[in-house]
Amino acid sequence: MFPEDHYQLEANYRPDLRDVTSTARLFNFKRPVYMSDEVWNDCVDLRAIGNESYDELAVLQRLRHILFMAASVLRGRVEDLQYNFRIYRVPNKPMESRRPEPVDLLLIAHKDEFNRPVITIQFPAE
Repeated sequence: MFPEDHYQLEANYRPDLRDVTSTARLFNFKRPVYMSDEVWNDCVDLRAIGNESYDELAVLQRLRHILFMAASVLRGRVEDLQYNFRIYRVPNKPMESRRPEPVDLLLIAHKDEFNRPVITIQFPAE
């Protein structure tokens, strides 16, 4: 059996969240980490012209960048934390410039409905 901090959200708990825990463990996250689909599509998933996907390594690098910035925000704090942090991302829309631009994200360290500690990364307006 897995230790208590190795659980997954129920499939119908929040279908708009993506589990990024396995990559987050590389940055010493001790609890599950979830990212909203909106953040994933805008900041992690990388699309080429013609809506073709880039290679998985480029997507992984973008995910690791967000998780690195989130880990630096936590600095060991684990309970009841909401913190805005800024990253630079390259827009996916083909008509826009391909230059990095700043975007604010919100890290929330909280307990889920089953009183289990989780971390969620989303846009502040979500």
